[in-house]
Amino acid sequence: MQSSFTTTKSLRLALHPLTPIHVWSGRKLLIGLDVISKRLETLCIVDIDRLPPDIVERLSTVHTKDIARTIGRHVAKIPCRQELKTTITLPPSAQLLELNQYIVPGSTLKGYIRTSILFYLINSLSRDKIADVLRGGIDLTQKPNKVSEGLEAYFFRAPKPPRQRGFVDSFQALLVSDPELAVDQKCYSVSELQVHEFASKGLKHIASQYAVTVSCGELRYRIDIRAPQSAILSAIVGAVHVHKDDVEKMRLLESISITKALKEFGCYVLSKELKKVEIYKELDSYAKILSSFYAKYCEKELNCVVARIGYMTGHVAKTVLSIVRSVDPQLYQDIKAFMESHFRHAWDELTIKLVKTSQGLVGPGWCELCLE
Repeated sequence: MQSSFTTTKSLRLALHPLTPIHVWSGRKLLIGLDVISKRLETLCIVDIDRLPPDIVERLSTVHTKDIARTIGRHVAKIPCRQELKTTITLPPSAQLLELNQYIVPGSTLKGYIRTSILFYLINSLSRDKIADVLRGGIDLTQKPNKVSEGLEAYFFRAPKPPRQRGFVDSFQALLVSDPELAVDQKCYSVSELQVHEFASKGLKHIASQYAVTVSCGELRYRIDIRAPQSAILSAIVGAVHVHKDDVEKMRLLESISITKALKEFGCYVLSKELKKVEIYKELDSYAKILSSFYAKYCEKELNCVVARIGYMTGHVAKTVLSIVRSVDPQLYQDIKAFMESHFRHAWDELTIKLVKTSQGLVGPGWCELCLE
């Protein structure tokens, strides 16, 4: 099958951050060890591989608890992998979430496209059909990361012929490159990602995390859709019949406008966030920003769409749970109770994630996706 694939459609996509974006690398940087202050409002991410030999020798002779103090005495000689401007004073024991080297890697963008298309396909069904598909596709006897496998299988998967076993997935046909970065150093910064609880008298700040974020610049991707060639399969006796179901799934994305699906999902996520924040005076400036996004990306026909990608962007931007909640409230409550029993914390929309910028408090992760 693999040798019978050909690229049927190629797209170029440019991502432009609209608010600070963070996709975690998986590594936490320790203040005083991995990150030190170089100058006023400038932090240095230490380049361990380039530490001078005499510094390495000194560090090898001190107790672990004295390493930070020793580094602090030799700040001028410490090489930086990256310097970051910040007006935030980080606590001595704080941890800084390192940014992914690609900022938003191709795998993250592909995951967002998958969720957008799943949302689009579910919404194309009648309300009664949606309820049936959700009930049939969500299995609360599975582990949390496998609960919705049946739902995705309904839209994207088909079994391979018995001799081959396994299944094919429509998104095997979608290739998303890691991005080419066109991001100036000034676009990087250290941000305080805040968690606020909705309270009767306004917002209540309950937690913070510090992270390296990007708030401007451009990431350029190549997107290819590849599918089996019918002409080649037809030359194999019986192949078209045997592979009918899996070929149909592998060609699914050819018939879907990715731009349309991204716009529908992005505008839905945007409208939900706007509805959530517009009643809070503390978030007036954020509500105005969201309203301007809606007027630009949702009320006009453009090649660009609004999206929300990355860390602390919430369930609405990462799942289709909002559809479950509106179509089958009881199923939503069952899912909520299931998740809370596994993760042992509230699993709902009682909080909002915000980051402080020159425009005031805004939600992280908003970006523009332009396709051509």
